[in-house]
Amino acid sequence: MFRRSIPSLLCFIVFFECQTFGAAGDASVGATEVAMPGSPTTLDFLWKTPVVGQRRRASSWDQTGENRDCFTLAPGKRAVLLDHEGGSGTIRRIWFTLANGNEGYLETTKFRFRFDGRTTVDDVPVGMLAATGPWRVNDVVTPVVNVMRSRRSNRDNPGVGAGSVNLLWPMPFERKATIEVFNDSHSEMTIHYYVDYELHPVDRPLWFHVTHRRERFTTPAKDSGQGKPIGAADYVLADISNTEGRYVGTVMLVESHPARAGKWYEGDDRFMVDGETLLHGTGTEDYFGMAWGFHRPYQADDHGVTHYERNLTEKDRFFDGRFVVYRWHLVDPIGFRKSLRASIEAGHANECAQHYESVAFWYGRPCEAATD
Repeated sequence: MFRRSIPSLLCFIVFFECQTFGAAGDASVGATEVAMPGSPTTLDFLWKTPVVGQRRRASSWDQTGENRDCFTLAPGKRAVLLDHEGGSGTIRRIWFTLANGNEGYLETTKFRFRFDGRTTVDDVPVGMLAATGPWRVNDVVTPVVNVMRSRRSNRDNPGVGAGSVNLLWPMPFERKATIEVFNDSHSEMTIHYYVDYELHPVDRPLWFHVTHRRERFTTPAKDSGQGKPIGAADYVLADISNTEGRYVGTVMLVESHPARAGKWYEGDDRFMVDGETLLHGTGTEDYFGMAWGFHRPYQADDHGVTHYERNLTEKDRFFDGRFVVYRWHLVDPIGFRKSLRASIEAGHANECAQHYESVAFWYGRPCEAATD
């Protein structure tokens, strides 16, 4: 984005029901239900009859009657938070708080989700999953992810800190759902948690997925991408094939250092839908709902900057530092019927040699399973 006029933007808030993403059996890729502010149907499902579904919960409550409502996980070990089998339904909310003597626990605590025998979230670091990043527990307030930095032991905690995480993405399943946590550190950790879910009929849902990627340093394109297929040298957020579904969100981390080339915020976003339709953006800051770069922490329902850390060196340019940004496609999901390649330039024409990391959120189901 460079030297362009900026039209006035009208901001609005939308509210949506969890069932919108196929939890009630609607796997139609093109359908999206949105209730606008003031709509009489926004919360009507709360009073309508009949009451459907059966609520269930898995949690770390202390069954001895004491108040130690957590468990300890040794280094290198996994623990199962939810292991449901026998009926269809939807996970509505996952809440947890972690404690680990390792300052890097936001990167070394990882989650795995399996639905109906398929691993759809495979050891994704909690910091990226929760849109706060690996460096610090930051407040995050959005419709689908919430994080609150807390005062553990009733005192301020320097450094990475501690807090609570709420994941509100609806996660449907037909018969089985498993959630695991992995302690990939050299220190013991404790976890308090809830997993709230509901049993109800589900027919051929689009399963919840998270794709995690990292490039310690992106490689600048030798010819600035000229003469190559569009997006060939991009940083890839997700490359999905033989699947129908909806792309619903991006969390991206960039660590930019003055000794490395490139203005990372100038990279265009590109979505190739079904190998035919190209959605081409105008700049990284534009895709993430900003303008003229990233200049402060900011949060809205569908876009924001959760980590903003500047002046790491005395030679920092205005775009150097550590940044974590998010963009939710809750009212504008990108539907695809067979494939999707989501990517973003690492700086204009892929000129950057910076550290990139991302998680892509999407719902999907193999084409053959969705059309048999």
